[in-house]
Amino acid sequence: MRLFVAVELTKAMRYELYRMEEQLKQMSFGGRFSPMENLHITLHFIGETSDLAGAVKAVTEGARCIRPFELQLGEYSSFEKNGSRLSHCTVKGDLEELCRLYESIQCAMSDFGFPRERKRFVPHITLGRSVVHDELVDAEMKKFKVTTGMRVSGITLFESRREKNGMVYIPLHREKFE
Repeated sequence: MRLFVAVELTKAMRYELYRMEEQLKQMSFGGRFSPMENLHITLHFIGETSDLAGAVKAVTEGARCIRPFELQLGEYSSFEKNGSRLSHCTVKGDLEELCRLYESIQCAMSDFGFPRERKRFVPHITLGRSVVHDELVDAEMKKFKVTTGMRVSGITLFESRREKNGMVYIPLHREKFE
């Protein structure tokens, strides 16, 4: 199974991001956009594994000593990745605690035999991949104001499953913070 660890978003936050995504769809020339129910903040991509028990243990260990914290949506941003544009929303709030959580997850994953992430952690929520637009759209999208926030009180281990209508993310284990 294909697994990843993420911060689940509230319905209100996903709806606000969906509104942002809909505006982006109208102004762009195409791309692969994230379904509203799939929006999340990735903490660790495990990939293909049959070690579900080890992944659950790593998530449990990674969440230890983490306290609930606040996050808010930031602004629209995009960057080129492997020749195509990744469109996302930045994240604001208690980024220090979010980064502490990220590092804790990385250590726990490594302790349980899963590889650490090699890239620098940049907290964001992916809206679309291979989105085609120019700098004018970037400037217009930055005007989109979002004010939604949430209290992060746990993390989720997801299975990513390809189905006929695209990727479906299935929560397998939720770990609450103390």
